[in-house]
Amino acid sequence: MTVKVRRAQDTDEVERKIKDMGFSAFSVADLMQGQKRAFILLDLLLGLVGSIALTVASLGIVNTMVMSILERTREIGVMKAIGASDTDVRRIFLIEAALIGLMGGVVGIALGWAVGRAINIGANYYLQSQGVPTANLFLIPWWLVGGGIAFAMLVGLLAGGFPAARAPDWTRSRRFGMTDRPD
Repeated sequence: MTVKVRRAQDTDEVERKIKDMGFSAFSVADLMQGQKRAFILLDLLLGLVGSIALTVASLGIVNTMVMSILERTREIGVMKAIGASDTDVRRIFLIEAALIGLMGGVVGIALGWAVGRAINIGANYYLQSQGVPTANLFLIPWWLVGGGIAFAMLVGLLAGGFPAARAPDWTRSRRFGMTDRPD
């Protein structure tokens, strides 16, 4: 039997009364509530995966910057010998870290767009085979692209901040044979 209510607010009460009469009842509200739970779990899972990816990317940037600094100690020494200040050296490595973040952001957005397009093509192929009109399921707004690139650069700057700040000190300790540099 199908029961229709006049107001959507009455759905839960009518469903409860039908169940009290000994019948089983199912409403669209129940379906929507189940889908909401599924999407909340999916959001949590994707947030967890994103957090892990962000941590790994940050550690990769830190490692890249530390190795870059340690491999370029002579170059840094030459810069300092011709008048570069510690601030100039730090600025160079911060710009490098920001560029690493920028490149990672651009590649990530391009990969996300490509995967979204592939899913769109597959879904539209399936929809056409079912006689349903096609739709654009995945759309990336330009403000999100800009925000993603800005966030990637910020992560690069934050991850490269420590190695960039220590660059002049590590150079000095290697030049004079001191042992307070990282291994």
